[in-house]
Amino acid sequence: MRLRHSAILTSTCLALWALTGCSAPPSDSAPAGTPAKTPVPTAGDHGELPSERLADRLLTADDLGPGYAARPAATTASPEASVEGCPQLEQLGNAADNPYAMFPNQGKRVFTGPGGTQLTEELYSAPPKDLSAGAGRIMTAMGACPSYQLVTATTVAEIRTQTVPVPRLGDEQWGQVLTVTVGGRRTIVQQTVIRAGAVLLVLSGSPAEVTVHGQAALAKATAR
Repeated sequence: MRLRHSAILTSTCLALWALTGCSAPPSDSAPAGTPAKTPVPTAGDHGELPSERLADRLLTADDLGPGYAARPAATTASPEASVEGCPQLEQLGNAADNPYAMFPNQGKRVFTGPGGTQLTEELYSAPPKDLSAGAGRIMTAMGACPSYQLVTATTVAEIRTQTVPVPRLGDEQWGQVLTVTVGGRRTIVQQTVIRAGAVLLVLSGSPAEVTVHGQAALAKATAR
C-alpha cells in the first residue's frame, strides 16, 4: 500500500531525514497569518480555526530558543513509501482513508535544532468529535504492530513501535515512540498528539525535545 503525506510517514521521515537525507515536509503548509475579516471563534470556544489562524499559532524559532531555525520549504514532494508487515497501517495508508486528510484546516512547521536535531509541529482544526475519532484511529493503527518495514524507492527502514504515556494536557492525549533503523544506524522519534477542543496538536521529534516543547506548543495553539 502506497503512502503519501500520511501520519506515519511524517514522523518516520524525521528519522529517515537524520539517517539518510530523506526529503522533509515543507516548513509551512499554510501562508503566514492573514488577519481575519470577521471574528473567528477560538479553540477554547470549541470553534474551528482556519488555516491562517493555525499558522499564527505555530511555534517559531524564537519560541524554541537559541540554535533553532525553521527549515526552508522542500523543493520536492515528500517521498512515497509502502508499509510491509502491518495490515492496519497499510489500510490507513489509503489516501482516501487517511483521517488527517479530512481536516481542511491545518498548519505545519519543521525546525532544525542544536546538533542537527529535528522537530515538526502540525496543527489541525475541526469539530472536536471529528478530531477525536480521526486522531484515535491514526494512533491505534500506528500502535497496532510492534514492528514493520517502511520502504521508499531508496531506503528500507525497520520500525519498532511503543505506546508511551503523555502528560494530561488538553482533552485527549496519545503518545508513541518509534525506533527507526536504516543500514545499521538507529534513531528514535517520539510523536505526541493532544486534542484541546477543536484544535489537534501533533509534535514529532526526539523524545527530549517533544517533552520540553510540548506544553509551550499547546499553550500557543490554544491561546485566545
